[in-house]
Amino acid sequence: MSDWRVDLAQHTKGATLTLKKYVHTGEKWEHVHCEICSEEFSETAPKALREGYTTPDNGYWICPDCFSELKEQMGWKLV
Repeated sequence: MSDWRVDLAQHTKGATLTLKKYVHTGEKWEHVHCEICSEEFSETAPKALREGYTTPDNGYWICPDCFSELKEQMGWKLV
């Protein structure tokens, strides 16, 4: 059976990720979402995540739970 999370994350397969604090960089959105489960990352939202795993360009964010559960299957490299 296919895992829907893996299907959603195919564009991040083999990505190099870094654990870092989320910082709003001035784009039009004040928050981002996990590429897999849509958990919110924000500096200000009360229930949002404050840190997670991101690509070098901060283009994709992955929450700690999704990273932990899928890192082997997705072949993510941690820097």
